[in-house]
Amino acid sequence: MTSQQVAEKSEKSLGEMLVVVVLVALLMASFIFYFFKHQGQLTRAGFESVSNVFSARVNGIHAQWFMELQPQNITIDSSTEGDSKIVVPVNDDGWVDVQNSALRCQSIWQYVMESPLIYMKQPIGAVLVESQGEHSISYCQFSLPSGEYFTYQSNNGKVKFQ
Repeated sequence: MTSQQVAEKSEKSLGEMLVVVVLVALLMASFIFYFFKHQGQLTRAGFESVSNVFSARVNGIHAQWFMELQPQNITIDSSTEGDSKIVVPVNDDGWVDVQNSALRCQSIWQYVMESPLIYMKQPIGAVLVESQGEHSISYCQFSLPSGEYFTYQSNNGKVKFQ
């Protein structure tokens, strides 16, 4: 090969490499654009999944309450700490509930989910909402800073995503 042919070949491979780099950069830019464009929908879908897991675990504890002939506390296997057991307090109807606690909703979350109040590096707010009147109702509301939330009513075990 002559030096001119070698130079043309290296220019050709340099051009091909430049095209590949530009294509990869365009693909990455479009992925980042669409990710941020749909991030709210992804967060909403993920947090809805968290509410479904919460509901399933509450219903599992309630089913165990029936199987154990309706005790005041349910003993469950910890999903995070190997062979350890967790004693979960339940109310008279068999739903997870904590009485006389300043951090009632946070405690309910800990018993049910066995994880910190964090979702995708965002804190989850846990608030006890109590209404006054003829039919007083209280429920826990678990929410993200972006506005997504779900509620848990300990008197009937309903979990509702909003």
